[in-house]
Amino acid sequence: MSTRTDTFGPTLTVTTSPAEPAGGDAVTATAVLVNDCPFPLRGAVLYLVDPGAATAAHTVPLGDLRRGAKVTRRWRTSMPADVAGDVAFTAHVLFDVDGRSADCARAAKTVSVPYEPNGVREPYKTFATTDDAKFGQYGRQLVIWAGGRDFSGGTDEKGGVLLPGSAAESSVVQVETVSLTGSDNPSAKYGIAVANDLTAPEKGGYAVLTMSKSYGVEFMTDSDGDGHLDTWAGGGASAHPAWLRLVRSGTTYTAYTSINNGLSWTEVASATVPSASGALDAGVVASAVNLNYPGTTVQAVFDHFTVEES
Repeated sequence: MSTRTDTFGPTLTVTTSPAEPAGGDAVTATAVLVNDCPFPLRGAVLYLVDPGAATAAHTVPLGDLRRGAKVTRRWRTSMPADVAGDVAFTAHVLFDVDGRSADCARAAKTVSVPYEPNGVREPYKTFATTDDAKFGQYGRQLVIWAGGRDFSGGTDEKGGVLLPGSAAESSVVQVETVSLTGSDNPSAKYGIAVANDLTAPEKGGYAVLTMSKSYGVEFMTDSDGDGHLDTWAGGGASAHPAWLRLVRSGTTYTAYTSINNGLSWTEVASATVPSASGALDAGVVASAVNLNYPGTTVQAVFDHFTVEES
């Protein structure tokens, strides 16, 4: 069950039957609105939103609601078949209060569906330098399960999902790093990678921009084209979720991060990678950085991965 998140609005709750639906299940969702405000609500309209929907699936005019009024509305929907993570059945109500403009209350019943490795679909490709890497795709979300001892120095062990030859001479690679779970290692990391050939970083153009579990953002590049990451910039606090952006202009890469859904960006650093040539592979990568945490793996969830010409 869920209740309103605001302090002064009416009480709004959402429940589902079955209580914990699985992918593809038919679901009856129930929204209950109680006007426990010390004033009537004028012109109330209830909006019922299906999981994953960008707009309201059902619009229910309620009219004026006196103090103490209780309204129950049900709607039939279904769990998306190709879904994992937190899935929400949402209701919100808009109303007028005498002498004031429109206000609202919102509630959602959230169902947590576990991610399972199910592979990725074209045009995505996978690659790994650690034997335990697995991959999944849920709608626009990409998921990597990986161990690996580290990214940098003489060790480069990770799992990745890539779009071959997608990053043009002038391009922007961007992703939302949603969550990183499965290990207590504060150095575990996930993020963006580019290279002339991500399956063979020694061919040049290699750079990664990652968010670590606890040590903030890390921007690493291969300055001499030998396939090893040997420059570093970043630090600060980690955020999950966060947004990462890597802007390429020829052999110059500039890294940015955002913690407010891309509304504003903070530059991390800029670096020259002389070996970058032509259209690069771009992808997402993850590593447990488990040199000191043997055998651990991470589950890295990404959303909104895009590669665009600039």
